Amino acid sequence: MIQVPLERLRHKASRVPDRYTGVFLRLRDILLDKQGVGGVEFALVAPMLLVLYLMSFELTMGFSVAKKTSMASSAVADIVAREEKVTKSFLVTMPDVAKAIFVPYPTNNLLIKVTAIKIDSTKAPKVAWSWSSTGVVPYAVGTTPPVPADLLVADTFLIRSELSVSHELMTYLPGLVSGGKKSLTLYREFYYRQRLGTEITCSDC
Repeated sequence: MIQVPLERLRHKASRVPDRYTGVFLRLRDILLDKQGVGGVEFALVAPMLLVLYLMSFELTMGFSVAKKTSMASSAVADIVAREEKVTKSFLVTMPDVAKAIFVPYPTNNLLIKVTAIKIDSTKAPKVAWSWSSTGVVPYAVGTTPPVPADLLVADTFLIRSELSVSHELMTYLPGLVSGGKKSLTLYREFYYRQRLGTEITCSDC
């Protein structure tokens, strides 16, 4: 019987390549290696953060334009309600008033309508005259316009302003909504009572 020294056997075993052990050791090193984790997380989160930032910016602009729409419509009605007599040459300046309020935002497809409403002793409202920035009379004289119930006071005179403007809203979530530009029409209307006299006339409306 041939006897081989124990140290010689250990030396031979250490020289035999262990493929599986090497693979497991590499996998273990990869799993335990945390270098670059922050960079990977940022790469995953950054696009969503950018989209949220851009969307919040666009929504802020949209709310600002909506607020200016209310301000412009109210200003037009207030200015006309301070007069006793108006003409088309006076009313045609109302778009300039609105555009000054909208600065620095554009006023695409700006449309203004001004309607004088006379409420008789029976609280029945009738159109006295009307004007539109398009040059076309929006409401016929004598027709019944919509008036809120709390404004139906006998023997009073109202000025109704209607203002609409287009606003383009950019969308950045193509997976949830269709991306690109969304055209919105913002509309506001206001009623003001006459400030002087009993009614407001328009000689050439």
